Amino acid sequence: MVCWAGCRGSSEVPGLNELDERGWRLYVLFAVITGCVLILVARLVYIQVIEHEHFAELAAAERWRREAVPARRGVIRDADGAPLATTVTYEGLYADAAQIEDPAATANALSPLLGKPASSLKAKLAQRQAAPVLVQSGLSATTADRIRELNLPGLYFRPERQRLHPEGNLAAQVLGVVGVDGQGLSGLEAAFDADLAGKPGWVLAERDTGGDEIALGDRQSSPPVDGADITLTLDRYIQRTVELELAAAVERHRARGATAVVLDPRTGAVLALASYPALRFDDPDLFDSSRLPLYRIPAVDDLYEPGSVFKIVTMAAALDAGVVTPETAILDTGSFPYASGVVRNSVNWPPGMITMTLGLQRSSNVAAAYAGTTLGTRRFFDYVSAFGFGRPTGVGLPGEAAGLIKRPGQPGWDDYDLAANSFGQGIAVTPLPMASAVAAVANGGTLLQPYGVAKVAGPSGRRVYHPVVVRQVVRAETAQKLTEMLVAVVEFVDGGKPRLSKVPGYRVAGKTGTAEVPTASGYDPSATIASFVGYAPADDPRFVLLVKIDEPKDSPWGETVAAPVFRAIAQQLL
Repeated sequence: MVCWAGCRGSSEVPGLNELDERGWRLYVLFAVITGCVLILVARLVYIQVIEHEHFAELAAAERWRREAVPARRGVIRDADGAPLATTVTYEGLYADAAQIEDPAATANALSPLLGKPASSLKAKLAQRQAAPVLVQSGLSATTADRIRELNLPGLYFRPERQRLHPEGNLAAQVLGVVGVDGQGLSGLEAAFDADLAGKPGWVLAERDTGGDEIALGDRQSSPPVDGADITLTLDRYIQRTVELELAAAVERHRARGATAVVLDPRTGAVLALASYPALRFDDPDLFDSSRLPLYRIPAVDDLYEPGSVFKIVTMAAALDAGVVTPETAILDTGSFPYASGVVRNSVNWPPGMITMTLGLQRSSNVAAAYAGTTLGTRRFFDYVSAFGFGRPTGVGLPGEAAGLIKRPGQPGWDDYDLAANSFGQGIAVTPLPMASAVAAVANGGTLLQPYGVAKVAGPSGRRVYHPVVVRQVVRAETAQKLTEMLVAVVEFVDGGKPRLSKVPGYRVAGKTGTAEVPTASGYDPSATIASFVGYAPADDPRFVLLVKIDEPKDSPWGETVAAPVFRAIAQQLL
């Protein structure tokens, strides 16, 4: 049969288009499946090969936990070995919130043991964060063991070390503060932080799902290296005595504050360094910014004009240079014109002839100015530098100020400054170098570097500190002459009244100081610094003591305010 247009060819198989469509669909499906397999293989290669280390670390983090093991911070001891600052280990309770399924139940179980409301504990335990949550720090071993017995999932402990002070707040500013991170922030804790801190260790151990270490699991560790112990020259008995007397004096005279320094003139060792108001370790606001001023150590940080106690330095220089003797006599009219100014006495004694000794006894500014100007500018400042003023002592405490000395040729210098400096005006020092300079007179003329640390001993070895001679400032015979003059000052009877610095049964050498407080517009006549510095026994001094009372309200005079404090302390030290 012949077919014309419009007829289908006889070779066409019925239903072929349906098979082609089905085949095409299979091809597409196969291609999709193949693509997915290739993507999955590529992803597996990426995870298993390219990012193997990263995901291995993530997996290990689920099974392993690395914890720091803090080093024991070194102990700070006084001269007799009694601990002043030590470290005690407590337990810190932490939570892995992701492992805690029922925060409320866990909080209810912990509440009676921690003494905290369950609601506040629940709020901590319900936090969803990657970092561990600190539940409670400072737990005793007994409390920690009772919590362990509960076997609560998601809780674990870390050892914590806290700084304790067996002698309470004694020498708090000298010892200094340790921050919550274990780093020294002030005082010796900061100055010797590298020695005290040690080196932390670590523990890497397998953990179960609750975060506790698996008893028979793998474990790696590196032990901590404990910090070094430090032994001071500080005597806790002397320190406490000084602190108590300073606090009483500030309250009695309604003063702004007070500072005292006690040195051993034979070695330069610091026996006590105190101030009031003082830092308190038991202050709940210890780390508040308002307490930062108390972190300072006024004995090395607070500059002040020393006033008449500086006449000791002037007289030592003039005697040593041979320009005066104790018996050198001058006419004291109460005033001494020099260069552009006039030196005036603070007390109106009747005009008359006085010796250099009587000048010290009366605290005559005229006598001191005469000695200083007769010595001359160059020699005066040579001796001032030789006594250590104008530079830090190197005692090793943070924040030590160098002092301020205006020299010829410097901006603002006036020739009158020589006369003013001679009686302690226009020159700024801190209490420690002032006491150190007087110690040089007490020991026969040798300036010794003050030091407060006697020994540092730890795993890496030990360092022992010995007295350091800076220089011979004046000859021994000069020091002896000046000592006798200073004994005469203390023995001086003024109008039938003995000096308030006199200690019955002992020869004491010393000098008062009353200095006005400088301001931006001049000296404030209503504010003074009352001070006394002396040593005893004068023939074989065991201590040099400087007492400085800032801005007493009832009396401005060093004799009235500071000298009795010196006597009260000296009586307990002799």
